[in-house]
Amino acid sequence: MSGALASIRVRFSRVRALRFPGFDWLRRFLDPLTRVGWATVVTAVLAGGWAGYSGWIEAGTVAVACGVSILIAVIVVMGSRSLEVSLRIPQARTVVGRSIVGEIEVRPAGQGRSRSAVVEMPVGESIAQFFVPSLGSQRQWSEVFAIPARQRGVVVLGPVRTVRADPLGLIRRVKELADPIEVIVHPQTVRVPFDATGFQADIEGVVTAKLSSSDVSFHALRDYIPGDDRRNVHWPTTARTGRLVVRQFEETRRSHHLLLLDNQAQHWTDDDFELAVSAAASMALAGVMAARKVSFATGTEWVTTTSPTRMLDNLARIELSPGRFSLPERVSGALAKRPGVSALTIVTAESVSDEQIAAALSRVAPDVECTVIKVDPQGVPRRSRILGASVMHCPELQDLPRLIATRSRV
Repeated sequence: MSGALASIRVRFSRVRALRFPGFDWLRRFLDPLTRVGWATVVTAVLAGGWAGYSGWIEAGTVAVACGVSILIAVIVVMGSRSLEVSLRIPQARTVVGRSIVGEIEVRPAGQGRSRSAVVEMPVGESIAQFFVPSLGSQRQWSEVFAIPARQRGVVVLGPVRTVRADPLGLIRRVKELADPIEVIVHPQTVRVPFDATGFQADIEGVVTAKLSSSDVSFHALRDYIPGDDRRNVHWPTTARTGRLVVRQFEETRRSHHLLLLDNQAQHWTDDDFELAVSAAASMALAGVMAARKVSFATGTEWVTTTSPTRMLDNLARIELSPGRFSLPERVSGALAKRPGVSALTIVTAESVSDEQIAAALSRVAPDVECTVIKVDPQGVPRRSRILGASVMHCPELQDLPRLIATRSRV
């Protein structure tokens, strides 16, 4: 029966382009009908026709009952006053684990009292419902809601719509009243003590905490020690104090951190990949917030790092790639497109073999500081080395700062 009703509705929709007197009214009447409503209309028509043909009183009674039910449903639903609905989301961005907070405000359109109604707001693939009571012409109703942001991504709220239905469920009238709003859910991050200055000295690089006897960033004056370069003697101070005083400098090193996130679907489960994205985001954020040059790549695309917000917005949309690629070749390609890298971090899964990692690290210049983060939710936090690179096995995001802080002790 439901298949026949659906077929009737499809055929009716095909003739919407036709125009004849009363067509618009008929279309507005038939569009809100539910499956139960269509069944009631068909039953009323068939029972009425059979009663008129055979004179069967019971069939006429059924036709009248169905007709009265439809009439009452039309009066209940179509006779309601329209509403004005506004949706406000104070913050269009949030972080996994927090909540999306917003407010729905409803008021009657025009003068007069409105009837109670149900307001629906699609939230991704689910629907949130709000019951709005009867409102006077100068009254308004509002409700604050909080939706948990359980996973990284983009959550679409809306479009908000009013839903009116009769008690028997014959007619369901839906009217969209507010445009949808996107809320970006950023990955979780932690503060990590990672300084991606690498080993390459550069007069245009960033200043490090390591002191040196020869560089371009002046730090202080100190007494001469046998072996110091006489060219660094500060003669005015030496003449004034009567003892040799030399300049001391702070080392400046090139800072260009390249992050490579392995996003091959064959290596990850959904939860493991979320941990990998959070770890990579934490590493990149450490450099971006310190105004260092950071490049971020996945196996399939580049992530913008011009600002922390734009970077996290991009990471909210990163997905697993069904395709396969060679990790060593991806490292070579990324280094070719981003020359002058001083530090490289590869974030990959525990299932990636040490041989593959070694092959990837062999493509890197010897003066580039290399770090590998292997996401291992089932393991324990530990460190190892492959071809001189620090390899950190990270079971939880909270373990990452401690692993980073102690990587030089391995």
